Amino acid sequence: MGNLVKYVLLFLMVIAGLAATTLYLPNAYSDLSTNGKYLIDASGYLSGNKAIFDSSIALQITAGSNSGGTMQATLDNGLVTIANTHYLNSGVWQVSILRDSKYFVIQGDAQDQNGNIIHLNLFGRIVDSNQEGSVFSISGKITGAETLKVSYSAKVISANTVTTQPIQTPTPTNTPTPSSTVNISIVYGGYDINNQVHYSPSNVQVASGTTIVWTNNDSVPHRIMSGLAKATTTNQSTSIFTSDGKIDSGVIAPGQSFQFTITNFDTSQSLDPKTAARYGIPANDTAGAITFFDPNYQFMVGIIAPLAQQVTQGSAQLSIIPGASNLANGQYLSSTSLQITPGTTVTIINNDSVPHRLLSGQIITTTQGGSTGSAPPKVPQFTSDGRIDSGVIAPGQHYQLTISYTGSTQFYDPSFTWINGIILSSAPPTSQAAPIKISINPGSSSPKGTATAQTYNQYNTYYTPDTIQIVPGTPIIWTNNDSIAHTIYSGVSTQRPDNPFTPDGKISSNKIAPGQSFTVVVNDTGIIRFYDPQYTWMNGLIISMPPTSSYSIGAASHNPGLH
Repeated sequence: MGNLVKYVLLFLMVIAGLAATTLYLPNAYSDLSTNGKYLIDASGYLSGNKAIFDSSIALQITAGSNSGGTMQATLDNGLVTIANTHYLNSGVWQVSILRDSKYFVIQGDAQDQNGNIIHLNLFGRIVDSNQEGSVFSISGKITGAETLKVSYSAKVISANTVTTQPIQTPTPTNTPTPSSTVNISIVYGGYDINNQVHYSPSNVQVASGTTIVWTNNDSVPHRIMSGLAKATTTNQSTSIFTSDGKIDSGVIAPGQSFQFTITNFDTSQSLDPKTAARYGIPANDTAGAITFFDPNYQFMVGIIAPLAQQVTQGSAQLSIIPGASNLANGQYLSSTSLQITPGTTVTIINNDSVPHRLLSGQIITTTQGGSTGSAPPKVPQFTSDGRIDSGVIAPGQHYQLTISYTGSTQFYDPSFTWINGIILSSAPPTSQAAPIKISINPGSSSPKGTATAQTYNQYNTYYTPDTIQIVPGTPIIWTNNDSIAHTIYSGVSTQRPDNPFTPDGKISSNKIAPGQSFTVVVNDTGIIRFYDPQYTWMNGLIISMPPTSSYSIGAASHNPGLH
């Protein structure tokens, strides 16, 4: 096997030599230089005998000295994602940079949280470069339970020495502020395919940095995942979704909630046309929209769309569209969510043929509605909070209100409760990136999972989330939801079970008491591993990338992936 690897490596180097005679890039702004640190940010596909997997890698390397156009480099940190399963670098990797930075060869092992090992043998060839970085095409193979062929495109950028600005915060920040929160209810009876409404609201438009809170007001557990429609049922009535790994709530029991902060919208992806048509979203306005669904009830579908433009102080309007009084119409408001700043006057126009009335209030939960065993209502039920009452709005007439406060206001028509939406009032955006919140989970001081996962300090459920991607300048807030004190350090993995990490000084907190928080602002670019020095099985990963990068890591996934 060792000789085979040598021959493969030699073969790749010969190919590199031949290709170098025909490739010349006069302006290689970001060529890998001696002793420089770089991030290799790649995504693409792996093809096996029976399946194709989405995959990505994020590697931080340090280049060594140059000898005849060839440099050996060391791998500082690495993350490999295959079918939503994370693998961390393990053991010693070999990184060779060839032909004056026009090619590289990377070999090494990585492990997932269950101790499953994959071996990477990658060959990169430069295809373009500019002042932002270099673009490489990566081929090769990844070997685990089977051998998978690699097809990646990669961006290589200079990685600064990551610096952080610690800020000790005395109060917990476990709950998002009202001005950045949108609540979505999983309605009572949502599990019933005959129910006309499954989420309330089912279509929202928000800005990046908004936290979406799903509350299960149904009588059965649900799960929220994001994904893409890959096919439809035989009668074309229901889309079949495949998770993209960005959002996964796990099981949400009745009465419980799940929250997720939208840090960015991937405008390279578009909404499934059938889903867009169902919610009245124009085909040319679907870029970046996120589809969420329940994998156990795939007819339960909702949309989170990027806000085209936040309304500044002044005026805004939405309309009750023609036919909204007919439940079967499927479309009721010109927009089910409106994001404004305090002081904005909102005009609601009744373009329907019947009168309407709008009240503010909250959706009725399972504890409030219906006796045990009773049939769930086919439409959501609300209770008024008394803040807003439009009175009767005749056809062709309008109602105006001025929102002077921050927070979210849900409104509904008591006679046609499927007509409902949200007005989100928040302070004008600032230049600072929205903070990312990490929970130190209850019971984290006790090791969980397999012995291999503990020994090799792989991914775990001690932090939520345990893997995040940020842009430089983002505050990260750890809140201790455990019953004992914890500490947050950053460090380098030693791959030794007796002393698994060496602190690198980038992050160093004092003891974080239960209920308290610790905040750092991460500057520059790079990869940081964080851990608790007393409970070293508790560790996670931060990837800081410039905002121009398209690489994205979503919420922690429960997909078993490649084993």
